[in-house]
Amino acid sequence: MGNTEEFLNQDNVLSRVHQYELERDEERVFINVREPIGGSAKGSFIAFPSLISKECSNTDYVGLGDSVEEALNDCLKRIKGLPLRQIIPQG
Repeated sequence: MGNTEEFLNQDNVLSRVHQYELERDEERVFINVREPIGGSAKGSFIAFPSLISKECSNTDYVGLGDSVEEALNDCLKRIKGLPLRQIIPQG
C-alpha cells in the first residue's frame, strides 16, 4: 500500500475494514472488523455487528483483539446464542 504516513495528520488513523456475514436461520448480520494500518497508534482491532444501514450501538457485543481473528472471535463469542433482533434492534 506504500507509505501512507506522509499523507496523514498526526491524530489521523487509517483503517482497513474486513466484513463478514453471519447467517442464522432466516436472519443475517454483518460483522465488521477494523484493522488500524496507519497513523496514530490509537487503534486496536475492533469487531462490531452491523446491518447494511445500521450498526450495533450496544458495546456489550463489540469484540476486541490484537488481530482480525481475535476481534472477530471475541465478537462471535459475545453474540453467540442471542437473537439477532436483540443485537441490532429493527426499529
